[in-house]
Amino acid sequence: MGISYQNNTNIKKVVQFVREKGPSSRVDISNHMAIPQPTMTRIIEKLISANILHEQGLGTSTGGRRPILLTFNESCSYAVGVEIGRSDIKVALTNMNGDLLSFTTKETRSDEAIDEIVLKVKKTVDKVLADTGIERSLILGVGIGVPGPLNELEDGRISPPNFYGETDIPMKEMLEEQLDFPVTIDNDANVAALAEKWFGQGKGIANFAYVHADVGVGSGLIINNDIYRGRYGEAGEIGHSTIDVFGKRCACGNYGCLENFVSIPAIIDKFQNSLRHLPTDNQHPFTKRIEHLNFEDVLQAVDEGFGLAQQVLKETGQLFGAGIANLINLFAPNVVILGGKVGTSHPLFHKEVTETMKTRVLGSKGKDVKVVVTDLNSGVVSGAAALVIHRFFIKDL
Repeated sequence: MGISYQNNTNIKKVVQFVREKGPSSRVDISNHMAIPQPTMTRIIEKLISANILHEQGLGTSTGGRRPILLTFNESCSYAVGVEIGRSDIKVALTNMNGDLLSFTTKETRSDEAIDEIVLKVKKTVDKVLADTGIERSLILGVGIGVPGPLNELEDGRISPPNFYGETDIPMKEMLEEQLDFPVTIDNDANVAALAEKWFGQGKGIANFAYVHADVGVGSGLIINNDIYRGRYGEAGEIGHSTIDVFGKRCACGNYGCLENFVSIPAIIDKFQNSLRHLPTDNQHPFTKRIEHLNFEDVLQAVDEGFGLAQQVLKETGQLFGAGIANLINLFAPNVVILGGKVGTSHPLFHKEVTETMKTRVLGSKGKDVKVVVTDLNSGVVSGAAALVIHRFFIKDL
């Protein structure tokens, strides 16, 4: 970016202000941030020289000349986001506003070695860059989102659960060697929370929780505009909070975890068991292929008005609502954002989550916390790019 200051806090704040507020005059920025205008002028000239801010148009006069407006240049740099899932790799190139300029997916097999996965990431990143023609010098770095918890060691090696059969993976080192870009890695719920912070329903909100309910359940906590990771880097594992001390054993080794009740496998299992208990004279067409049902089948049955499916989704929403109430009681976020296939599945589910949360959360202010559904289509891969953008705005500018 061509900017180097010993103390660049004010520079970051100026860029963030213009990016979030839109076209702004030097006087507006100076007054808002309580920075003397001569100092503000020097900061802005540096940002214009670095191509981060542009002069564009004139504002309204308050007596005298109309002020020149400054805008954020979303194309001053770019970020690559990569989601390494258990069955595919997704890669996106974004500008600094998170707009997807190129997106591609590559399938993976569970028996592939990590070396092969890393090579696939490299080839997919190279393809995205080639498709857009963006110069490598304009790429700030590559953000990586992987299933959590990372179980990260002090030397940076990670061991995500059920991750291509390997543990203690030097993922950052391997990827940086192949990609020749700085690499930042975090779990998928955290990066999805960052996507909400920069591009989605968390924009402009200092404290919120993003809860991802899909094959597993996790959450990303944004506190004071940054990810809260806790002492061991694993804060936010709401999926492994206990809601039934006598419940069945979870894959994590605990018993009665929220994930056992709210994840896609749990919902399918409950629907299948409900179908098996139907009287023989009241069978549903899904009974004929009961062992091959998927989550979309459950939602289809809900939309068709099948009471059994609706009850399964209602009960799942109530259990999830209790988990959300626990989260609100602990962290008191301004907003809770739901994501993942379950979290965004159906208005009926959202209704049950919200109503249950309101009956179980403490205090009148807790009941006013909004529970909203994400409006981002590719939250994890966009969030992986946001990891890079976040580091730029928070640490590196």
